[in-house]
Amino acid sequence: MHVYYLITFLVALLASFTLTPFVRQLSIKNKWLDKPGQRKMNKKPVPTAGGIAIYLGFVLAIAFFMFKKTFAGDLNKFVGFLGGGLIIVLSGIQDDIKGLTPRRKLFYQIMAASIASIFGYVIFKVSGPFGGAFHLTELLSMVITIFWIVGITNAVNLLDGLDGLASGVVAIIAVTLFFAALKSASPVVALLSIAVVGSSLGFLPHNFYPARIFMGDTGSMFLGFGLALISIEGAHKGSTLITLFIPIIAMGVPVVDTFLSILRRLVKGNGVFRADKEHIHHKLVFLNGSQRDAVLRLYFLTACFGLIAVSFTGMRGIWSLFALIATAILTLRWVVNHGFLDFVEHEKGQVSQRGKLSEQEVKSSSEGHQDIRLPAFMKESK
Repeated sequence: MHVYYLITFLVALLASFTLTPFVRQLSIKNKWLDKPGQRKMNKKPVPTAGGIAIYLGFVLAIAFFMFKKTFAGDLNKFVGFLGGGLIIVLSGIQDDIKGLTPRRKLFYQIMAASIASIFGYVIFKVSGPFGGAFHLTELLSMVITIFWIVGITNAVNLLDGLDGLASGVVAIIAVTLFFAALKSASPVVALLSIAVVGSSLGFLPHNFYPARIFMGDTGSMFLGFGLALISIEGAHKGSTLITLFIPIIAMGVPVVDTFLSILRRLVKGNGVFRADKEHIHHKLVFLNGSQRDAVLRLYFLTACFGLIAVSFTGMRGIWSLFALIATAILTLRWVVNHGFLDFVEHEKGQVSQRGKLSEQEVKSSSEGHQDIRLPAFMKESK
């Protein structure tokens, strides 16, 4: 069985790595470019829609095993993954080329999530920490499933703000889910996870700072969609409430960033779908002066979340609850210590210590780092 995982990883890795330059040339030829803007970090147009290579790498890696006897009973899961993923990719390409309204993008995400649920990716019960389970009604199950898939898809989409960030973080998360699947004897989950790892890492050399191509919404939404389905399938193999939290912990960075984004926009009275430049990765660039440094820090943090998540595999009872509470407290402490909740103080007219730097001081501190930009809360509103 382990040779299957190795083959899947290598095929996804090599296919994604090899196809990315061709997608880059296609993007340049057709002028599929991500142009500089107020909320973007790139200072010049960069080819986008690199997620096409990520998706194709994943498809090539999975296609061979779809018809192997070992996975014959799980054909529906592969079809649902690839079919829903195709809708995500096609809508992502359209968004990268022409742009989609948030509502139209949400419509396609719900459509993809619905297709995935039809093929078996459904949250149908919630297990208790001490045994027993609460079975959901068909309607409630569908609503929670779609909410989960759309939520994780957009969490990764929001994370894609620095060169190499989303592809590297997703690869680390998928590695976590892969090892969790091995511990719980879930071959399909392990196969899907390692395919995501390979396709993400194959794209990363082309995308790491300074990026030669962006994955665009094509890639970030597909990777988020993939993580959502893998986490649902993995949760089916567990028997306690803690199983549902393993993927949430592993995806700590995008989940926390998404939660803070929603809270920040509600506090400031902005629309939840209104893009800004105050995500965790933007603030880390501001504090540390370098995209590369910010990305590596978030890689390390994601790896820490991943180790915690894997350690939870098989845990149950009162100790699992204590571990969850401790993880939540440590995460909150990290968020507060790094000033990621400072937007609440700014909104109240208070200025935190981190916000007292003058613009001149910020400019002087960024010498030698041409990739730094002031976050939105340091700029005067027009």
